[in-house]
This record gives sequence, C-alpha cells and structure tokens, in this order.
Amino acid sequence: MSSSRFRLRPLLLAVTLAAAAVLATAAPAAAHDELLGSTPASGEALGSAPTEVTLTFSADVLTIGAAVIVADGEGKDWAAAAPAVDNGVVSVPLVPALPAGGYEIRWRVVSQDGHPISGLIPFTVGGAAPLTRTSVAASPTDATDTTATPTPQDQSAREDQGIIRILLVGAGGAIIAVAAYAAFHLLRRKKGTSQ
Repeated sequence: MSSSRFRLRPLLLAVTLAAAAVLATAAPAAAHDELLGSTPASGEALGSAPTEVTLTFSADVLTIGAAVIVADGEGKDWAAAAPAVDNGVVSVPLVPALPAGGYEIRWRVVSQDGHPISGLIPFTVGGAAPLTRTSVAASPTDATDTTATPTPQDQSAREDQGIIRILLVGAGGAIIAVAAYAAFHLLRRKKGTSQ
C-alpha cells in the first residue's frame, strides 16, 4: 500500500506542474494593452470643433498597424493625417472647421504583445445629435489589412478563443506528461520483473 502511494506522488507532481504551466500562460494572454481615455471622451458633447483627437493606452502600442478614422454620419473621414504614436498616446490632427454633427472615432492599434485591439468612441460637435448607425461604414486599414473594425464584443470573443486555445494546448501537454510518466513507470516495472 505504501509503495503505491509513493508511485502516485510523481504523477500528482507532474499533473500539478502541468496545471501551473497552463495557468501561467493563460494569464498573460488576457493582459492586452487597453484604452485608458480619449480626447474627446466617449459621448462628450463639444461646443466647438476639436483640432485633434488623442487616445491614451495603458502601455506604448506599436506604430505599425495603428489606424484612426474620425467619421461623420456619411462615413466621411475627417482625420487630416496618419496617427502619431508616442509613449502610449496616439494622436491624429483633424481637418480644420469640423462642422457641427455627430462623429465616431474608429481606432485600431497593435498592443505590445502583438494582438490588435480596437474600439469606437462617439462624440458630438455644436449641440448636434449623437451619431446613429446600423453598421460600420468605414474601417481603419493599413497596407496589409482591409478587414472591418471588430466591435468590442468581437474583440472579447477573440480573446476568449485565445484563452481557450491556450488551455487546450496546456491540457494536451498535461495528458502527454501523464502518458509519458505512465509509459516510463510501466517499462520500469517490466524491467524489474524480468530480472
């Protein structure tokens, strides 16, 4: 009885180490950079037109892949230049004399872990009604990516799928570790009985 208890200890240790490895790799996967704030803020009603929009992130995002569109109800982009990225702040100058109306900042950046993150920030100028839409008419793009901007729900679903994928890979690793231990133990037992 005591010998079977000693045999189980290495197996339990292998399973515990495999589970710890899965949890350690799953935690960083969910820790993408995130938007901390913007100017204009989401839902802000401005009396006069801004000259630029800024987005502040939790860490410095990558310059490659950064895209910002400031769209009106017709889908026209009022950004006057490509976004500038500096220490986690993305800024875009706007076309002068932005007319009164509802607008939406449609942004996408690549976080330091290589994952794209995106979102929408509505605001109004000159007492206008907020922008209402049934679908995204335009999307931030770069030279290699022409896909539509994912909604926050789509982004959350992608992150959940990434975590599930990591858990499945970790579970597969744990199964392989247990199988290897069992094979090693079986071969050792056969070797002991043959002597």
